[in-house]
Amino acid sequence: MRREKSGPARVLVVGDVHGEFELLAKWSAAVRASHGPLDAILAVGDVEPNRDEADAAGVRSPAKYRKVGDFPFLAEGLLDLGAPLHFIGGNHEPWPALDAAGPGQWAEGVHFLGRAGATEVAGLRVAFLSGIHSAKVTDVQKARRETVRDRVYYTAEEVRRAGRARRPVDVLLTHDWPAGIAEPHRGHPVGRPELRELCERIRPKWHFCGHMHHRHQARVGATDVVCLGHISDGPGALALVERRPDGELTLVEHVDARI
Repeated sequence: MRREKSGPARVLVVGDVHGEFELLAKWSAAVRASHGPLDAILAVGDVEPNRDEADAAGVRSPAKYRKVGDFPFLAEGLLDLGAPLHFIGGNHEPWPALDAAGPGQWAEGVHFLGRAGATEVAGLRVAFLSGIHSAKVTDVQKARRETVRDRVYYTAEEVRRAGRARRPVDVLLTHDWPAGIAEPHRGHPVGRPELRELCERIRPKWHFCGHMHHRHQARVGATDVVCLGHISDGPGALALVERRPDGELTLVEHVDARI
């Protein structure tokens, strides 16, 4: 039974999984052992929920990195995450299969949120935007995704769609970081201006992202931005949102989890 919005709730947010669902299951179990049961798990992209070789072939990456991973074990009920998983897409996903399926149930207990929009998960109002930026796709008004590579990128219309989320928004999920929260890396800017503008527009309580495999926290206006690491980073890839009995949402300062 889903808990009411005014009651207690606990949602785990995870960084890039990259097909390592056995590891995700272990970290989820560790979080539940320390903090209690979970209502949902949110993932910030680069999940790689490949059901088979055909899905893996649609992932845009060098062939040596393409793998089916552990997802079939989860889909067959051999792994237990302890709560439904809701994910957005990153730049390493089986995009042809995801686009063909559309938003909704990807496997039992696993849900693809879609390209862009807003929804409610475990009583949290969640806005989301899948993918990363590309001048070829994002910065043109009538974008067309003509290749597998093009499917990795979000369009300007999808950014606008995410920005139409009705406030208040509890959580914004993007794969890449918003601009202006970190120093340039090797001479290149970190984060995207349109993601910062999106965050400033809808003013979520938290903006969770991944992509860089590096834990980092910052503020954009009234929003706490939490960048999550790779799932192999353990607590560096985890964030825990709790709704207290009085209805107040809080971010657990220290996620106590060991495997």
